[in-house]
Amino acid sequence: MFLALVHHPVLDRHGKVGTTALTNVDLHDIARSSRTFGVARVFVVTPIRLQQRMVDEVVGHWVHGGGALHHPRRAEAMERVSWAPSLQAVKAAIADDRGCAPHVAVTSAAMQHADLSFEDLRRRLGGEDGGLDRPVLLLFGTGWGLAPEVLAEADWKLPAIERDPSFQGNDGAWNHLSVRAAVAIVLDRLLGER
Repeated sequence: MFLALVHHPVLDRHGKVGTTALTNVDLHDIARSSRTFGVARVFVVTPIRLQQRMVDEVVGHWVHGGGALHHPRRAEAMERVSWAPSLQAVKAAIADDRGCAPHVAVTSAAMQHADLSFEDLRRRLGGEDGGLDRPVLLLFGTGWGLAPEVLAEADWKLPAIERDPSFQGNDGAWNHLSVRAAVAIVLDRLLGER
């Protein structure tokens, strides 16, 4: 399994396609969740050269620099993070690494029509229901979510993360998790122990 944190193309608060800012905490937390659940590689998708350099500097500090001396286990997580200028470049890198293009799965807080449940994908990842013939690339959007063209090109649309309606407290109107929380929840649903 591979994961991409998409900073472009994503929606802004006005529904326009754009590019979002990179945050250091997302890199760390998503890398740590990915290491925990065995994700092969995390791609940060941004066409902005300054953000690409930021990824290189943060990863370099924790993998080869002073951070590696103080927190060697953090290097295990951060070494799987790299940047890509586009989703096409991510797919090409996976195809080069694994010999075939990946299946692409997306989820979004605003997902209206999912066509594959977390449990169905979990079974396929585990070799059930015919298993999978190719690697899986999970896409997570920043800002106000993945651009419509990214959702349209996905092989599978996973449901939005929502609370169990039998529990009290949330009326269902609030659904604005941080992307790093969403990544951790989705990875646990797909790869966590049951």
